[in-house]
Amino acid sequence: MDKFIHRLKYYLIGFGLGCVMVYAIFYTGDDARSSWLPEGRVLEFIEETELVVTNKYITCTLECNNIVLADFDKTFFQKAKVNFSESSTTREPCPEYQIEGKLADGREVILLIETCEPRRLSTAEEKEDIATLVNISFEGLKRDCLCE
Repeated sequence: MDKFIHRLKYYLIGFGLGCVMVYAIFYTGDDARSSWLPEGRVLEFIEETELVVTNKYITCTLECNNIVLADFDKTFFQKAKVNFSESSTTREPCPEYQIEGKLADGREVILLIETCEPRRLSTAEEKEDIATLVNISFEGLKRDCLCE
C-alpha cells in the first residue's frame, strides 16, 4: 500500500504541473475565443484587418439600413461565429467566410467576407491584408432601397 500512495503522489504532482503548463501556454486572458482554433484565427484576422466594401450595391444597402462599417468592430467579432459549412474555405486565392453575429442594437447579421492575405495572392502588388465585405443579410433588411 505504501508503494501505491508513493506512486499516486508522483502522479498527482506531474498531473498538476501539466495542468499549469497547459494553462500558461493556451490561456490568452483577453477574450474567451482561442486564437489557435480555426474560428478564432479567422475572426482575429478579420478583426485586425480593415473591412472594405468595393460593391456599390452593398454600400447603398448599408446606408439605406443605417449601418456603418464601424458597427463591425472588435466587440462584434468577439461575439461572432464562423459558419464553416456555408463558407468557401478552399477558394483560391481568397477564401470566403460566413460570419454570424449581432450588432449593438440587437439585430442578427450574416456577413460574407472575402479574406486575402499577401502570401496567397499571385501578384506582388498587393502588400497588405484585405478583408472585403461581399454580402450582408439580416432580419428586417430593407430591399426597397434605390440601389443598383
